[in-house]
Amino acid sequence: MRVLMYGLLGMAVLTGCGAATSAAADGTGGSSNSGSSGGATVDKARERETVVATCMKQRGFDYTPSVSRPKKPAANPADYAVMKADRAKNGFGVFSAVVYSQPPQSQAPDPNQAAIESLSGAKRDAYLKALNECRVSALRQVNGLKVTSVEDYQDQMSTEIENIDKVLDGDPKLLQLAAPFAECLKSKGERVTSTKPLALSVRGIEVWMKQSEQLGKISAAEARPYLAKEIKSALTDLECGKDFYAAFLPQQQRLTNEARVKYGFQER
Repeated sequence: MRVLMYGLLGMAVLTGCGAATSAAADGTGGSSNSGSSGGATVDKARERETVVATCMKQRGFDYTPSVSRPKKPAANPADYAVMKADRAKNGFGVFSAVVYSQPPQSQAPDPNQAAIESLSGAKRDAYLKALNECRVSALRQVNGLKVTSVEDYQDQMSTEIENIDKVLDGDPKLLQLAAPFAECLKSKGERVTSTKPLALSVRGIEVWMKQSEQLGKISAAEARPYLAKEIKSALTDLECGKDFYAAFLPQQQRLTNEARVKYGFQER
């Protein structure tokens, strides 16, 4: 299962007792980017939250609908100049997180979190169980998803992610562009273990994540030399894969957004 895709789709409902609340979609309880159908997905989110609140009230629980405002659409993911500027500073984004350490992004607090945390034992379990069931019911009613439970919903999303992976790895144009990309990387001394489009797209970050894990916790000063090397590697990767990324990233974004909308999220 592809971790990056999980990050894109997210987990939409609570996973069980003791779990913190999470939004039923990016438009509910947290901010996100939106595309051309952003307004429609926000409307869906509002409708879904209203259904959840009504369902919870019928079960004897209070629930406050929460829908965030969508952010402006993200820049073209394949904009070469933007990618180059970003990689020139951040590399693949591994050691830059240490060198340019920043506080975590703030997110609008879930208005229901305090109420949930005030509960304990059987009452909390009952609330979470009801919330899961109400959210699944809302996804069926508002988004037309044929889901029977949290687990079923997550299984369907997992299958969707796997299908996206298969489409990307089987695309003739991407396969054609992947071959010279991989050869260029090898000629520059970069490690390449697979020539599949998906593997090439995450190759760099995986290589440097492994390096970071081997080093363990280090200071910003200690990370700077590694960031310099990572930046050099990231720029080489971009130059070798310029044509590949121009085709891969828009298609990946399109497929991902289709899946996000289908499963009740806003576009990115």
